[in-house]
Amino acid sequence: MFSWVMAGMGVCMLALAGVALARGRAAGAAALVVVLICLGLAYDNFAIAAGRPLGFGGTLEAVSAPRFWIHALLTPLLIVAGGLMAARLGVRWAASRPVAIAGGVLVVVLIAIGVFEDVLELELAPETHEDLLRYTNEGTAGPPIPAIVTILVLLALGVAIWRTAGSPWLCLGSIAMFAAAALGGSRPWLGNLGELALQVSVVATLVAARTEVSPPRVRESGGRT
Repeated sequence: MFSWVMAGMGVCMLALAGVALARGRAAGAAALVVVLICLGLAYDNFAIAAGRPLGFGGTLEAVSAPRFWIHALLTPLLIVAGGLMAARLGVRWAASRPVAIAGGVLVVVLIAIGVFEDVLELELAPETHEDLLRYTNEGTAGPPIPAIVTILVLLALGVAIWRTAGSPWLCLGSIAMFAAAALGGSRPWLGNLGELALQVSVVATLVAARTEVSPPRVRESGGRT
């Protein structure tokens, strides 16, 4: 049953990638980042769904390893997408050069941590839950710092977007992701469900950001129109 659930979430991720791609011209660079992340998460879900038919062994290991690379490289890029959408929706501080530079540095640092933990230190260990067969990473211990920091930044951006543009989706999706991650220890599929909820909120925010917010125009006489 859960294998089919994971496959269904993979299909939903592909659908979200299609929606983001369709908004690419109107929503700018953020859409391309969202497409890339959705495609990566689709692979993650399909790889877990493949565990039961493939069984533990070399083939499933080869299929599973890219899951960790994807999370290490792509998860922090949500900060880039969130910042671009916030700027388009009128959050002024998100569009400032110092914030953009600080955000870029933060993303690079988080990717470096993720690469160390989930690529260089990757030790695949088999795990079974219901009908799901998957590999986890036993090479590192402790909380996933890059994911936690990313969600905190998205939550801050989501609150700012809600207050500025009236779009609550990114804020609500970040909260849903936190809740799913907290409950997902004994139910690993919940973490993937939280990722799906977050990506739905990201794409919903992307749709809201499909047209750039224009600053008030100023007449030659100095008045605003």
